[in-house]
Amino acid sequence: MSQLASVPEWLGTAVIGAIIAALGYVAKLAADLVRQWRKNKAIEAARLLQMASLLQASREVFISQRKLITRLQEALDARLPTRPAPGIGYERQFTEVFAIFTPEERELHRLIRSITEHGLRPLNLAMSDWLSTDITYRNSHEVGTARGRLAWKLNRLDTHLRLWHAKYAAWIPEYPEHALVYLADEEDHGLGFPVGLDATVKEVLSSMGGSSPSEKANAHGT
Repeated sequence: MSQLASVPEWLGTAVIGAIIAALGYVAKLAADLVRQWRKNKAIEAARLLQMASLLQASREVFISQRKLITRLQEALDARLPTRPAPGIGYERQFTEVFAIFTPEERELHRLIRSITEHGLRPLNLAMSDWLSTDITYRNSHEVGTARGRLAWKLNRLDTHLRLWHAKYAAWIPEYPEHALVYLADEEDHGLGFPVGLDATVKEVLSSMGGSSPSEKANAHGT
């Protein structure tokens, strides 16, 4: 008689039941792990979408500010054709004639400064907060990949923002003649904004199956 035949029926049934239960548990565990992995990936994508939204908002605010800068510069060029000296930036041009602004010029300058204070600074602070809590994207060592490029640019952004906040603190609050916080202009006060960061974020999001805020807006026809 084989060993299998010598096993009591009730014991064989119990063993089979235990095996089935164990297999069911393993299958459930695997399914839970897959769900958790998908959840983690969704959280990662949501985090990067948050940065994409901040970058887009910052870009739009910056463009709006540049339009006002152009208007102020054109007004000054028309009224004071002999200024400015070659090779100096907007901020230096504006501060040199701050004391003799017309009411219209002073209003434009005030709006430009307000955008720096209440538009760009809150967005830069939000990006700094995001970077300080990121444990996913800044630590990638995948050289030659989109994730690797993203890590390099995010770390460069962190340095840029630290310098921006430092210059803002020294430049804006007590000096009403200052309106802009630029780092990589003619004054060369620091590290510029990382070129192509928006596109790199979009590339990584696409590889994760996500989409950037601009893509979502286009999908809705806005």
